[in-house]
Amino acid sequence: MGGFLGTQEILTRERVKEIFREKQYSYFEQKITLLEVRDDSLLLRISFLLEYKNHMIAIEEKEPIRVQFADFKIEDWGDGVRKIADIES
Repeated sequence: MGGFLGTQEILTRERVKEIFREKQYSYFEQKITLLEVRDDSLLLRISFLLEYKNHMIAIEEKEPIRVQFADFKIEDWGDGVRKIADIES
């Protein structure tokens, strides 16, 4: 129903994907949380928070992601000024 302030958009899953894909948000925050370190993998939770027309929209995975430790590049940065070496297995 239209009123003094106009119609209010109803957000659907498809509309949120479009807002996210086309970067129509005014605020964006991304967060990766390390839940657990296992023998050969990391358990991660990824979430996003964005603002679209005074709506705060949270996007979070239903289940944590398991990533093999071998999939990560590991580097030794010593005192943090310059990279010293890549760390191999």
